[in-house]
Amino acid sequence: MRAFWIFIIGLIFALGALGYGAHLVGVQTQWIVIGLILIAGISIASGAGLARRRPQTNVAVSNDGASAGSEE
Repeated sequence: MRAFWIFIIGLIFALGALGYGAHLVGVQTQWIVIGLILIAGISIASGAGLARRRPQTNVAVSNDGASAGSEE
């Protein structure tokens, strides 16, 4: 979950920079807000999917380095 919050902080900085840049170029405020909301929604949805915990795979390994399932 910590990775998700780091992602959100980076997203906030990126959105601020994009909004400020669009303002300097002369884009109307309504379009800046619409674009930032759209980018934020897509980014949060994809970030939540990527930050989801993955199930851990437990593999038993014997002392000689061979996997426990292979008996030769």
